[in-house]
Amino acid sequence: MRVAILGVGGLGRTLASELRTDPRVSSLLLIDEFGERARVLTGIRGRVAIEATQLNVENRIALAKALAGVDVVVNTTLPKYNLPIMQAALEAHSNYLDVAAAGPREPSATPGIFEQLAMSDAFEDAGATALISMGLDPGISNVMVCDAAARFEVVDAVRIRSSDMVTVPGLEVFPLYSREAFLSDVLVRPSVWLDGQLQDREPLSEPEEFPFPPPVGTKRTYLVAHEEVKTLPRYLGKPLGRVDYKYAMDPNLVRALISLDRLGLLADSRTIRIGNQMVPFRRAVLSAFPEPSALVLPLQGASAMSVEVEGRAGGKRMIRRGDVTMRHEEANRRRSTTAVYYLTAVGVAIGIGLIADKATPGPGVHSSEVLDPARVFKEWAARDLPMEWSERVVET
Repeated sequence: MRVAILGVGGLGRTLASELRTDPRVSSLLLIDEFGERARVLTGIRGRVAIEATQLNVENRIALAKALAGVDVVVNTTLPKYNLPIMQAALEAHSNYLDVAAAGPREPSATPGIFEQLAMSDAFEDAGATALISMGLDPGISNVMVCDAAARFEVVDAVRIRSSDMVTVPGLEVFPLYSREAFLSDVLVRPSVWLDGQLQDREPLSEPEEFPFPPPVGTKRTYLVAHEEVKTLPRYLGKPLGRVDYKYAMDPNLVRALISLDRLGLLADSRTIRIGNQMVPFRRAVLSAFPEPSALVLPLQGASAMSVEVEGRAGGKRMIRRGDVTMRHEEANRRRSTTAVYYLTAVGVAIGIGLIADKATPGPGVHSSEVLDPARVFKEWAARDLPMEWSERVVET
């Protein structure tokens, strides 16, 4: 199987390293607008041949041509490129996979993940499969929720929580994934599923202290726009109360971002002069964030993702909880990366493997809820990765 990875930043590099150990993958094509960033990996010797191409993914005609003969196209660039890359994959008769969806193009418009799902007929007609938002969260998180929810007759609540902890002075408050993707996520009005519909909330609202497993511990989490809230209600197939997603953030960073946004300073149209150039103030703010893919490794700290499914069965109300926790030092030992990038890359690699094994529902566009949890967890366990489950009774 020939796999093309579009975007060779921290996640793309980690995914390439992960796929080189998969016997289902015969060759890799790395595509990036910065050619040297992709070419540096072609010198790695091994069973899997690696090629590199310098190309801007916005050039759809050239992209479709470059993808000729590719079995699976993976978008690890920004989610805003999902739709045009999906179209290029269709033109190349390739399968497709990405790790996250874009928000609506404008307030109150259709969320990006629904626009992607609307392309299902086109992929089905082409005999191609698209597996969207298939990383750690979203992706593995959706599968974990579906598996836990299968034990209940009624699901009262689904809570998905995520934290990236770094114990390095000066870096504790910053996210460990794409700076632009992070800012886009936190400024989009998040949704919760409640009373049978999606309801918008204020960005970074409803703070909650959530107890993550050690070594992360209890962190303050905030509502953030995320794909699981939009897709899980479509697939669980049973009465469902509330679904929400919260991300752990430093309260000082939250206050700063909310203030800058309310002042209108984070709009693309707000520019400032730096030297002889006028640049968006938004870009200037992001330049103060550390670039995760350029951080000196290994970092100290850990990433954690937890799902809690609260439901009723046999007259009892229970909470089934699943936790995934990994230290950055362990991810660095395995793939010379952070736990955030490694666990996300594993989710992508599992999706690619299931497409290769024809273990998806077949042609069309699918979210990860359609996958067989047993197959996904088998692939997860084969990598000796942590996933701890627990249950507790809720007093009524």
